[in-house]
Amino acid sequence: MRLRAALARLWHEQRLVLIAFALAVGLTAFFGGRMVVRALYWSNPAHHRQMPEPWMTPGYLARSWHLPNGALDAVLGPRDGGRRSLEEIARDRGIPVTQLLDDVAAVLPTLTPLAPGADPDQPPK
Repeated sequence: MRLRAALARLWHEQRLVLIAFALAVGLTAFFGGRMVVRALYWSNPAHHRQMPEPWMTPGYLARSWHLPNGALDAVLGPRDGGRRSLEEIARDRGIPVTQLLDDVAAVLPTLTPLAPGADPDQPPK
């Protein structure tokens, strides 16, 4: 009962502070949860070095193969900033998706992976 009374007093005396605190806790929980989910996903070895599929994006393949961002630009063409799947890229280029998947699958093993701890957004030295 003391907690309820304390919260009621805070609500009446410091409403904006209580709302700001609740918002900060909510945002921390959201982004912290998102970080944990992504860390668990990418720590699973089944998601490493996956062969390309039509639903994948160039960024997903780069992360799966531990490549710098833009490493597949030579095969897929420069990125326009959007998250386009390989299927959409093949359709825009007017080629069958199977041909694009084969091209990407042939190039992936030849690319040099990032060094441990390297920033994927930095160009290779």
